[in-house]
Amino acid sequence: MDDYVKIDIPAKAEFVSLGRLALSGLLRSRGGYSEDALDDLKLALTEACSNSVRHAYDHDEGQVHLEFTVHSDRVTLLIRDEGGGFHEEDDDCPECRGFDGLHLAEGGMGMSIIRAVVDGFDLQKPNGGGTVLILTKHRDL
Repeated sequence: MDDYVKIDIPAKAEFVSLGRLALSGLLRSRGGYSEDALDDLKLALTEACSNSVRHAYDHDEGQVHLEFTVHSDRVTLLIRDEGGGFHEEDDDCPECRGFDGLHLAEGGMGMSIIRAVVDGFDLQKPNGGGTVLILTKHRDL
C-alpha cells in the first residue's frame, strides 16, 4: 500500500517549511531513505516551492499544492501552482550566466539543483496555466 500526503500551503516563503516537515515525517515513518537522500529531497522541494513563491503569483495571493506518494521503491513529489509560472529567461542566479561552461536549466540554478538531486524530473505547463513539477527519488536503503 502506498502512503500519500497532500498539503496546500500559501505561496509565501514562511510556509515552505511545512512542506519540508510533512515530507520528512512521511519518509522517516516509512523508512528506506538515508539522511543524505532526505536532505536532497528537502532541498529539491524547497527550490521547487521557492520557484512557485517567486514566479507563479507575482506577489499576489495563491497556493502551492504538494502531493507526496511513497511507493515500495520510490517517492514521488508533485508540486503544483496555478500562477503565471516562470520562464526560461527568468533567472535565479543572473551573476552565474557569466561563467564559461556553466549551463543552466530553465529557471536558473534552482532547476539545475533540483535535477542534480533527484532521479526523475518532469516539468509540465498545463494549458490552463500554472506549473506542475513531478520529482522522483528511488529508495537508497
